Amino acid sequence: MVEYSSLVVEEITATLDRAGFENLSLDSFHVDVTDSYQRKLGECRPVQQADGDSDTSQYHIRVARRLFDDSSDTHWQDTVRHEVAHAHVFSTFGQDVQPHGDEWKQAARRAGANPKARYEASDDLVDANYVLTCPDGCYEYGYLQRSERIKYPWKYACNECETRLISYDAGDCPTDLEPGTCYVASIPWETSSDQMSSDASQTRFYLLACPNGCTRWSYQRRAKRIKNPWLYICPECDTTLVSCDGGDVPTRFEPGTCNVESIPWTKPQFIHACSNGCFSAGYGQPCKETHHPDQYWCEDCDTPTVSYPVNQRPSDLTPGTNYID
Repeated sequence: MVEYSSLVVEEITATLDRAGFENLSLDSFHVDVTDSYQRKLGECRPVQQADGDSDTSQYHIRVARRLFDDSSDTHWQDTVRHEVAHAHVFSTFGQDVQPHGDEWKQAARRAGANPKARYEASDDLVDANYVLTCPDGCYEYGYLQRSERIKYPWKYACNECETRLISYDAGDCPTDLEPGTCYVASIPWETSSDQMSSDASQTRFYLLACPNGCTRWSYQRRAKRIKNPWLYICPECDTTLVSCDGGDVPTRFEPGTCNVESIPWTKPQFIHACSNGCFSAGYGQPCKETHHPDQYWCEDCDTPTVSYPVNQRPSDLTPGTNYID
């Protein structure tokens, strides 16, 4: 891949000269050509410093190696220009602007790139029923059957970043991705500790269900879905689910409530959200997302997330900030 990296470096040099991005130089970039991108074409991110902050003078550009498979295809050049334009926007406007907003479109035109956000589905995802992916976006692969990898994604790790994989129904990617989680609607567990026995005679201690009576799932453990039912919706009527003890009747309860007697709260206490308003998820107790929002990025606008107590949303949200502790 050395020769491909050299091509990327040459294109970055030509792009900087063409666009006149005086705030950037070739020394601003770290280049990587990767085999792990199954759907992504490329990515540009500020380099993370030792203290966890983003260095807005240094950028890591990654390009999918498959773009170089056809020697006559110049798609990779547009991808490099696309990512250099992102670096210019980061260094000029910071990370709070929309990733493909007017600032980026203007920079893309200067760089000689197509000023449109790009999305490419690999051939194996076109007719897939299920998706196995890295929560950090390094890897994605489609499956027609509920294979072992789809049922037990926590057994597998991304070769690129070593994060545990997740699985979900094609076309229904969750907004809150927790490594090692199975989000497939027809599989009633999510992690290795939540997997239920196949023995149907065993007692089911908890229920996750639609309050309209459409469907229900039984659990032996207080899984995340039991503790946070408001994060999930019924696949039939789009109503927010409820959770309760196994002997209760789910249709008695209000949508989006946890009614398990041993859990001393019935609604979210903390919020994990995008500072730009792209998404918001509630949690009944502190978790990784609320403790360390700086380690999570919004999938829509690529901005570090924030966390804060319910009904105490700060008026001025700084990306990556924990307003709870």
